[in-house]
Amino acid sequence: MLYVEKDECSHCIVINTTICAGYCMTRILLFKTALSQSVCMYNDVNYVNIKIPGRPSNVYPFDRFIVALSCRCYQCNTDTIECRV
Repeated sequence: MLYVEKDECSHCIVINTTICAGYCMTRILLFKTALSQSVCMYNDVNYVNIKIPGRPSNVYPFDRFIVALSCRCYQCNTDTIECRV
């Protein structure tokens, strides 16, 4: 659930969407240099435009939200993702 609100708008709304989140199987080998952290990432997505009620007439009335169609575990790339084990 995403809560959408802005000071200049008269409404706060809740958007129900599907996202990828959480951890996948982690492998740590203590006496070797192998350390593997997998993270749940988007595999297939769709974007949905939703009209936000109560926006002033000078503000574009739509926002775009991501919807996960499927998720997949990927090895964590520390160049683009904050990974913790």
